[in-house]
Amino acid sequence: MIIDFDHDQRQFARPRSFSVEKTDGYPNEDATKVSRGGRVSALSDGASVSFDSGAWAKILVRRYARNPCFDRVWLSGAVTEFGKFYDRENLPWMQQASFDRGSFASLLGVTYLGSGVVHVLAIGDSIAVLCDGDRIVGSFPYTSPAQFDQRPQLLSTNAAENDFLDDIEFIRWNLGECGRPALLCMTDALGQWVLARRDEEPSPIAVLRRIKSLTGFKRFVADERKAGRLRRDDTTLLAYWR
Repeated sequence: MIIDFDHDQRQFARPRSFSVEKTDGYPNEDATKVSRGGRVSALSDGASVSFDSGAWAKILVRRYARNPCFDRVWLSGAVTEFGKFYDRENLPWMQQASFDRGSFASLLGVTYLGSGVVHVLAIGDSIAVLCDGDRIVGSFPYTSPAQFDQRPQLLSTNAAENDFLDDIEFIRWNLGECGRPALLCMTDALGQWVLARRDEEPSPIAVLRRIKSLTGFKRFVADERKAGRLRRDDTTLLAYWR
């Protein structure tokens, strides 16, 4: 897929998106969504230890692609939508306790503002990587593979868990400053893999650039997991290449 960074362009071309579940036969709790025109994209990684996090991740990306104006009102609407899926009083008591603790997921949102500028919102441990050719220019919100070993702040359906929202992070990148720009969004396992190998040859970006199909992405994930270089987790890549 190609991104044209002409100054009067207002939309991205649609990205390539590949995702592989943690284990065969288990649901993939990662989710991606791209707006109809391609101007907004979102990626979310549901936390496996929480209640139906895959459904929560899908709600977050769908709502963000439709309306990327994230704030507490936006999040409250997402929580309300999730709550409509379940009648708490009719859940088994163990599921009630899990439901009350909340569902958790990351959210990475990219909005094209025009003139080559993108706005990136990051909550949790899904990351965006800005590249010039196969060279990593920047990453957000993490810049080191060691950061993936800490516990991330994730969006929750339990309002008490969202006190950190006043400190959410975003960045703006001017992709037009890169000679051959690319923007990659990925969930944590792949993000850690990329940052751990950013100075290697061939670069991790060159390796990912060669992947053209879901079959190829599955082969890459299986090989890297087998070699012990890629942590076993749901693994998702959403990539705007040029």
